Amino acid sequence: MKVTYNWLKEFVDIDVAPAELADMLTMAGLEVEALESFGDEYDRIVVSKILDVERHPNADKLVVCRIDDGERKDRHVVCGATNMKTGDKVPLATAGACLKSLKDGEVFKLKKTKLRGVESDGMLCSDVELGLGSDPSGLMILSDDMEIGKPFADALGLTETVYEIAVMPNRPDIASVIGVAREVGAILDKPVRTIRPKLKETGRDVSKWTSVEILDYDLCPRYVGKIITDVVVKPSPTWMSIRLERCGIRSINNLVDITNYALLETGHPMHAFDYDKLVENRIVVRRAVEGEEIVTLDEETRKLTSEMLVIADGKRAVALAGIMGGANSEVDENTKTALLESAYFNPCNIRRTSRKLGLQSEASYRFERGADPAIQVVAADRVCELITMTESGAVQKGVIDNKKEEFVPRPVKVRVSRTNRLLGTELSGSEVECIFKRLHFPIVASGDDAFDVEPPGYRVDLEREVDFIEEVARIYGYDNIPVPISETKVLSHEENRVTRVEKLVRNSLTSFGLYEIINCNLISGKVLGKVSDELSIEDGRVLEVLNPVSVEHSVIRPSLLPGMLETIQRNISRKQPDLRLFELGHVHMKSDGDFPTERLLLACALSGKRDAESWSTKPGPVDFYDLKGVLEELFDIIGVGRVEFAPADNPLFVPGCASELLFDGERMGMLGEVHPRLLKEFDIEQQVFLTELDMGPVLRSPGGKGAFEPLPVFPGISRDLAIIVDNCVSYGSIHNAVNALKVPILERMKLFDVYRGEQIGEGKKSLAFTLEFRSRERTLRDTEVDRYFERVIKELVKRTNCVVREG
Repeated sequence: MKVTYNWLKEFVDIDVAPAELADMLTMAGLEVEALESFGDEYDRIVVSKILDVERHPNADKLVVCRIDDGERKDRHVVCGATNMKTGDKVPLATAGACLKSLKDGEVFKLKKTKLRGVESDGMLCSDVELGLGSDPSGLMILSDDMEIGKPFADALGLTETVYEIAVMPNRPDIASVIGVAREVGAILDKPVRTIRPKLKETGRDVSKWTSVEILDYDLCPRYVGKIITDVVVKPSPTWMSIRLERCGIRSINNLVDITNYALLETGHPMHAFDYDKLVENRIVVRRAVEGEEIVTLDEETRKLTSEMLVIADGKRAVALAGIMGGANSEVDENTKTALLESAYFNPCNIRRTSRKLGLQSEASYRFERGADPAIQVVAADRVCELITMTESGAVQKGVIDNKKEEFVPRPVKVRVSRTNRLLGTELSGSEVECIFKRLHFPIVASGDDAFDVEPPGYRVDLEREVDFIEEVARIYGYDNIPVPISETKVLSHEENRVTRVEKLVRNSLTSFGLYEIINCNLISGKVLGKVSDELSIEDGRVLEVLNPVSVEHSVIRPSLLPGMLETIQRNISRKQPDLRLFELGHVHMKSDGDFPTERLLLACALSGKRDAESWSTKPGPVDFYDLKGVLEELFDIIGVGRVEFAPADNPLFVPGCASELLFDGERMGMLGEVHPRLLKEFDIEQQVFLTELDMGPVLRSPGGKGAFEPLPVFPGISRDLAIIVDNCVSYGSIHNAVNALKVPILERMKLFDVYRGEQIGEGKKSLAFTLEFRSRERTLRDTEVDRYFERVIKELVKRTNCVVREG
């Protein structure tokens, strides 16, 4: 809802600045979403009067006007317009003013100049150049009562601040100027001037012109009608069109603008019918006939149901009640007599009809939230007052007011004691009573501790005692409500093993350059079928959803791999081939008991290039050992050092490029290069290295905490060793053999070369190691190191039947 500062001042004497008022409204529960100021763009533009008009001596299409601008009566301005005459008042832009060009719409700064040899001291403006209209053919002619020399923005009320206020669903009264004005009055403790139209009626009584018949009072409890004759359709007064534009409504013509103006002011939607287009010149409010059709003002044909309410004449529907008028009865430039509708409609019915037809309007927006059931006559009279004021027609005598019964508000008992208990305040009865009076809530009875308060018709949200207590809090001021200070005990929280490991895994893998993905726990059976054989998942253990939302979400995932492979394919298809991904998530499978088993799994995948391409490096593809290194580093950070990588044969991976992970002898997962057959199932055309680990063994282990180790004080001694072994001998078995010796001064053993070739022999390989020896207490001697080095060689020959390569 947009409302202007000056419009509010017509109802309340505001003595605070616009920005301060915005803060006060927001603190009282009316959220001001935006604040916009106007008027500065009309600097150096004043109201002037044309004293005489003469032809330009050197141009047939130009004239020279002598202007009175309030300071000078001899200012000469060259002009190309022809719609003005001597005595007209027009806007004059002086040097330094910023205007909009008629040629390209660009803003330019006005300078004193000569046109065809005649000096032009200023510029007379059209409404287009001032940004106030769309007709560039002539000057903007101002009303005769405007003061010469007065700033143009002040004369037309263009110096303005516009508030955009959020209208909550339970506060439809805020969707009006008078509604916001009531709030301002309550906040500032100022009286509010109500809308009291002064009518000038003439002619016959309205009952001689038309009648209104209501066939369903449940859907339309009240219908008010007025007749306007001698209708003149013309442009609206400048002040009205400008104010509507400021509030976000485009000016159309005087009749449409007047109903829109009254709508914004009162908050009550109204509609005008062309009286002569109504069959039998009467109104019937009824339910639609099943299948009945109507063409609405938006030129759409609407098929109606018997649950919808229509406004009809003696023969056919002419409007959708409370939503939109019909094209068969709309007011146009030929309209001479109009019937004005001001009614109250059932909010629930309006909401259902609007949703079913997919049609929402300014009227339905207000009616479906709950209109004021007692404002119909006042709102209609305000429209009639504006019609008379703008000389747009003649209002006929009387009013048709068809209603089943008078609206009678139900009083609500509000207790002062409960108000203070809920708010934590110590308000007296007189203070609470004063707040209700500021809000214009009638008090019909009062006692020592309670008031019987009537909710006004426009406050449809006030039904219970707590609703009125909330109003007390708003006006009293939320800042004034004391905040209780309570003593609380802060309980120490110790992070458990599961939480700590999960956090370590996520933080570590992210620091390694991997990106976390989060897939849905529900997958399709088709996707699972692509990997079910490789994963050896029994069909009877897969959990299926009984009532899936879609086929794509019909199975609870028993593994993270299907989702990981789908994510890889989706990224590659979108030109993102270099991937480093991981997912930490739960999977579920049927168990022998009543409940399914749940496991926490970790899946990691690498694919594409190892490093980003650079001028200084030639990036290579990732391989098995990149992923293995990620896992080794991760286990080291978690504090788990007993994980072994054992050769494995798994249909999921390429033969010879797969490994099984063992934790204290317990299988916890697998690692390898995904088999091309499986990649084809997922439309992946590049190598993928993948691992899926069961984190259960890690979570069940106590883990360890990293300890600081100081830098060594004494120097180390290294020895290189190259041996020839059978291809079936793994580095792991060699490493275990050396560790079994428990050499006290052996600090590290590192493999630095693997070689296969004719010189070694078929089925053989050469492995080269560096063994680093160091003591923490003293400097080692070569003889001591040589002795332990020989022990290592003998042990390896004994266990692996290796041959030591010389030199």
